[in-house]
Amino acid sequence: MHYLLFYEVGEDYVSRRAEFRDAHLEKAWKASARGELVLGGALANPVDGAVLLFRGDSPEVAEKFARADPYVTSGLVKRWHVREWNTVAGEDAATPIGPDPVAAGKKRLSDSSSTMDGGSSSRDKDLILRMWRARSTVDKSGEYVQHATKKVFPALRAIEGHRGAYLLRRAIDGAIEFVVLTLWDSMEAVRRFAGEQPEKAVVEPEARAVLTSFDNSVTHFEIIDRTGKTAGGSSFDP
Repeated sequence: MHYLLFYEVGEDYVSRRAEFRDAHLEKAWKASARGELVLGGALANPVDGAVLLFRGDSPEVAEKFARADPYVTSGLVKRWHVREWNTVAGEDAATPIGPDPVAAGKKRLSDSSSTMDGGSSSRDKDLILRMWRARSTVDKSGEYVQHATKKVFPALRAIEGHRGAYLLRRAIDGAIEFVVLTLWDSMEAVRRFAGEQPEKAVVEPEARAVLTSFDNSVTHFEIIDRTGKTAGGSSFDP
C-alpha cells in the first residue's frame, strides 16, 4: 500500500532548515534505498509544508520515519500526519485497476460470437477478475471450504454483475493454501460486493476463525482474452 506523510512546518522553517538538511536527506535516501520512500519534497509557493510518499504494509513505515526525522525532532515541523493513499492508476500503483469498460463506452460483442476455436464467448472478455489468497491448517481447511461454497458463493450469485467464482486449493509446507477467484462485469459490480475500497479484502468472522493467515488486500485483473470452455459450457457462470 501507499501512504502519504504530510508535514506542516513552522514560520522559521526556511531560515533554519539548512542546519538539519543533510541529516534529513541522509535519512530520506536510506529509506528510499530500502524501498520504503518513493518520493519526497517540500511544497512550493509558498514553502509551508512537505509531502513524502511511502510504500509499505502499514502506516508505521511513514510514522516511524517522521518520529525520527531531524526536521521533526528539531521542531522545524510543527505537525505531521499520515494518510493511506489508494493508488489505482500508473505504473507503480499499489492496486492497479483498469477502466470500467462500460463506463468507457466500450461495446461488447454479442454473447453468441466466439473465437476461432469456437470455445470462447466474447462476453467473457473485459471481465474483472478479483484474486485473494489465504491459508489454513489441514484440519480446518474443510471448514473453510464449507464456508466458501455454502455461504459466500451463493451470496455472490445474488449480486448484480457477479459472473462466477473459483475456489482453488493446494497443500504447501504442511498447510493448505486457498486462492479465491471471483469474476465481475466491472469495477462497479465489484464495489457492490466490496464497498468503496474494493482493494480491501472482505473476510467474514467465520473465515477468520478457521484461517491461519490471509491477504488483507486483493488484486484485480482485466481479462483480455481466453480460449477453451469451462466445465458445463462456454461462460464462467457457475
